Amino acid sequence: MKETQLTPLHRRLGASMTNEYGWQMPQQYTDLLHEHMSTRSACGIFDISNLGKFRLTGNGAQEYLDGILSNRIGNCRDGHTQQTLMLTTKGMILDRVTLCRISAGRFFIIGSASQVEADLASLSRFAQREALELEDETDTLCAIALVGPEAGKVLSRVHFAVEIPAKGEFCCFRRGGQRCILTRAGLINNDSMELFCPAATGIGWFEQLMAAGAIPCGLQTREILRLEQGRTDVKKDAAGCTPASAGLSHLCTTDKDTGSTPPTDSDAGRLVSLHCSTPGHTLSPGDTVHDHCGRAIGNITSSATSPANGHSYAIAYVSTEHSTPGTSLWVKKGDASIKTEVKALSQ
Repeated sequence: MKETQLTPLHRRLGASMTNEYGWQMPQQYTDLLHEHMSTRSACGIFDISNLGKFRLTGNGAQEYLDGILSNRIGNCRDGHTQQTLMLTTKGMILDRVTLCRISAGRFFIIGSASQVEADLASLSRFAQREALELEDETDTLCAIALVGPEAGKVLSRVHFAVEIPAKGEFCCFRRGGQRCILTRAGLINNDSMELFCPAATGIGWFEQLMAAGAIPCGLQTREILRLEQGRTDVKKDAAGCTPASAGLSHLCTTDKDTGSTPPTDSDAGRLVSLHCSTPGHTLSPGDTVHDHCGRAIGNITSSATSPANGHSYAIAYVSTEHSTPGTSLWVKKGDASIKTEVKALSQ
């Protein structure tokens, strides 16, 4: 199993470790409620170094990416990020990625931890033929996320002289002669900041940010944040989905050729966010979802319960006719029938 450069620090901090897509990652450090609440009232810090990280440079890089990604690259300005999709040749979702446009010939691409090899294969498909330079920086860069209202103050306390990017923007900078990137792409929640730095400097950054007030948080807290906001996970939720069925059609520019079959709408089903506001009820992956008549119309793909309010949150794949936000659906748990409400997925 692979380890990030921060793994020795996680162990020194007493974190319980778990396997996330072949990587040893911190599951929890201390108390789940304490970690979770730090992201609401202060600043939580996360190791996200197992995300895919790729750098593409060369003349024609924009045109090349326009041929393999679903969104139009020309809509993304220098210094901005863009959410987009890699699709299979049949139009199914391979990954949801974040594109950072440095210039027309320089791009930094962030992919899911579960899809690193698939992303690299897709990016590599024609890069060599187009004389472009593709660097896989997944192992050579640490990635650290800051979440919470105090995140900006924490950065300033480590003598961070770079102006914090606005939402959807990023900046490149050097510290100690080392090249770094700070994004505000919302990889953890809608307003998280992400620092990418050379792997050898990762522990130093993490320790300084903790000393400045950041509370280390593990995967359990990250999963709760994801599901509270209705954010889908490609591996857990969207494998085999079209952009339409995953609620991600807005990331596709329909009049461009990506080399994939154009994704079409379908009545087969939709991913939705479910919210159970009654404390004590737990939703679980695999649970069957029913309509008001008791008919099975889908199943839960991922779920978590918030330690802050006891509410349970989930992503489920349900029939299209039951996917409208505000719809009441029921989840069967033994003899119990748990009422939930459909919420809009996070965009």
